[in-house]
Amino acid sequence: MPYNNLSIGITDVQHQAWLTMLSDIETSMSFLVQLTPSEKRKHLRLGARTHAFITTALELTRQNPHILPPYFNQAEFEKDVQDFQFLGDILIQVKKLQQAINDTVIALENESVSTALDFYKYCQAAATQNVLGAQEAARQLSPMMPKKGKGKRKL
Repeated sequence: MPYNNLSIGITDVQHQAWLTMLSDIETSMSFLVQLTPSEKRKHLRLGARTHAFITTALELTRQNPHILPPYFNQAEFEKDVQDFQFLGDILIQVKKLQQAINDTVIALENESVSTALDFYKYCQAAATQNVLGAQEAARQLSPMMPKKGKGKRKL
């Protein structure tokens, strides 16, 4: 299906600028961590209740400071919860952007494959008429085509 708004024409300058912006964002977030698979497995998972648990616990620590041991760092807990909420908001936006880029890449791939298939068919037809270069172009593209009978889509 052709997408009329996908005649983008991204320039090298735009491409590099976007990559630089993303790199700058990553650099400015020097606090980001990379958890190992083992560390990820060890985390308590509360699912959708996580946010409610954290915010409720924060409010209860404020209401009941007498329960807390002297070494409990309330200010650090409050800062962590705020950072968790702020980064969560950013993560939502990043995921939206990632999904939009992913969908656009898939649409562009689909259009590009469709156009490349058209070219392959033109080469095959032109090769039967001995058009210069057509047979060689079809020969080079042929190994990349899905094989019939292997459960792949037939062209």
